[in-house]
Amino acid sequence: MTAVIHILDAHSANQIAAGEVVERPASVVKELVENALDAGAKHIDITIEGNGVPLIRVRDDGSGIALADLPLAVIRHATSKINRIDDLDHLQTLGFRGEAIPSIAAVSQLEISSRPADEIAGLRLKLSGGEQGEFSEVGRPVGTSVTVRNLFFNTPARLKFLKTIPTEFGLISDTIGRIALAHPNISFSLTHPQQVVLQTSGRGDLRETIGSILGQVIARQLIQINTQQGAWHLEGYISPPELVRSSKQTQIFMINGRIIRSPFLSRALEEGYHTLIPTKLHPVVVLHLHIPPSEYDVNVHPTKMDVRFKNEKSLALFISQAVYQTLIKSKPLPSFQTQRPATHLATHETKPASPLNNSQFFGAAVLLGNSRSRGQFSETGAPVTASTPENKTLKPETFEQPKFFLPAQKHPYVIENSASNKTEGDPLTEDILTQIWPIAQLFNTYILATDGEVLLMIDQHAAHERINYERLFAEFRQAEHSSQSLLIPLPMEFTLQEEQVVLENLWNLTEMGFILEQFGDRTYLLRGVPVHTGTVQADKLLRQFIEEVLQKNSAPTIENLLEEWIYLLACKESIKGQESLSLLEMEQLIAQLNQTHNPYTCPHGRPTMIKMTRSEVERRFYRI
Repeated sequence: MTAVIHILDAHSANQIAAGEVVERPASVVKELVENALDAGAKHIDITIEGNGVPLIRVRDDGSGIALADLPLAVIRHATSKINRIDDLDHLQTLGFRGEAIPSIAAVSQLEISSRPADEIAGLRLKLSGGEQGEFSEVGRPVGTSVTVRNLFFNTPARLKFLKTIPTEFGLISDTIGRIALAHPNISFSLTHPQQVVLQTSGRGDLRETIGSILGQVIARQLIQINTQQGAWHLEGYISPPELVRSSKQTQIFMINGRIIRSPFLSRALEEGYHTLIPTKLHPVVVLHLHIPPSEYDVNVHPTKMDVRFKNEKSLALFISQAVYQTLIKSKPLPSFQTQRPATHLATHETKPASPLNNSQFFGAAVLLGNSRSRGQFSETGAPVTASTPENKTLKPETFEQPKFFLPAQKHPYVIENSASNKTEGDPLTEDILTQIWPIAQLFNTYILATDGEVLLMIDQHAAHERINYERLFAEFRQAEHSSQSLLIPLPMEFTLQEEQVVLENLWNLTEMGFILEQFGDRTYLLRGVPVHTGTVQADKLLRQFIEEVLQKNSAPTIENLLEEWIYLLACKESIKGQESLSLLEMEQLIAQLNQTHNPYTCPHGRPTMIKMTRSEVERRFYRI
């Protein structure tokens, strides 16, 4: 038999290896900048021509490369970062594979000039396609300069897949911006071709660096986060719930100075914003995680962008709790002047209320707020309630019982191990809800309330949904999951893929209270459903669960299933828009909302209320 296995020549092997590291010009820039950071540079200047193919130049003022080491720098697997595999557990540098420079040299015309501080002159090395280089002595300041010309000149197929100049340069600038956010103490400049596109000061102020990268408007709105648990330290900035985007492009994660991609960290972040923002929107964050190198592995891919963590469950809980508690402490109550995201949000109500602009609001507030003839105010201007002198002769039964009256539950929704749960007198809401009284209902959907200084507009459905959600959440956490038999079993037919999901999650379904019995080929009888089903049809909920598992390509835990169920129940049991409420019902709703752990948003992340201060109103009327 003729031999079919043979060893590739060195040139072909080097080009294949280069393809793993050098995906596009942005990959080259990333590797060269990380080398400059490892060299201790304080100033890094990047120059780009076109889309990066004609020229990429990275200059730094780092420690430089010793004259004897420069020839070794272009040999594969030659590195100064580690000596043996055990060193990876204590790695503090960004590069360590010894593949970046040789891979870049294999697909470009490369020039490296460098001078250490203890040398009077520098050395320059030129290579073309990774072939034998030319050395020459050169005068230059301390540091290193790497110039890459004609990238992919010997791999034309790779050139065909590159995008336009704006796209490729956009990826380069995005890469530099992310690295700069990971190192605010380093000064970066990006020039293209003669214009300085990006410049950071290197003063170590992360918010200042965010302003240079993401813009000053965003930087001013972000909330600082700084939490430590043992050897784990999370710091950076996160956006308030009203500052969101339709994509995750502005989510920047770093670990020990390294920019990373991490679906795991993204999921932990989403859990921290859970119920605070709508599910299809994403916050703006710059988060830097400091953990021991032995607790994660960056040696997953040659680009070192993907990371695996050892204690994912505990780390996810630490991050989500830190984010959630920081947001709640920041009192995320939007004002009328807050810029809402441009993304169109479809509400979960059957008949969403009409949009409310400022002119409509002012007219309604003036007309309804001064309506004394309806008996809403005492002679002193205070709200008339059951305890006011005007109502002293009325018996309690003369008041209409609120149709949604529920026993007040004190902060039922508590994240485990949280150190900052709300208690009596907690300033989180006492200055917002405790002292206000309702004055009118607008469009039969919004409650107008005030304390004399601040005007609140409360979405009655969102507020009641938050109340019901936390009440149901507390009830389900305390009660045992039990099932009730259906008088008439419901047949359910599944596709082959759906049936596999049912079988894989049958234990969780049984724990929830679903009783399924196989009846035929991919047909099952639903004989029992969870006790607390309310008005939700259990078979539809089961279908929804199966669709969710198929979309996410992963099985949720029983806690996730119960939470989705509580969402549905809370929404169904809440008062809707276009539903008239009495003043007493409004007072009861506000009082119950004040007892929740998070009164600011509904479980779906929409705000329950927005505010307008007295000064904002007076500015509108040019009084100040």
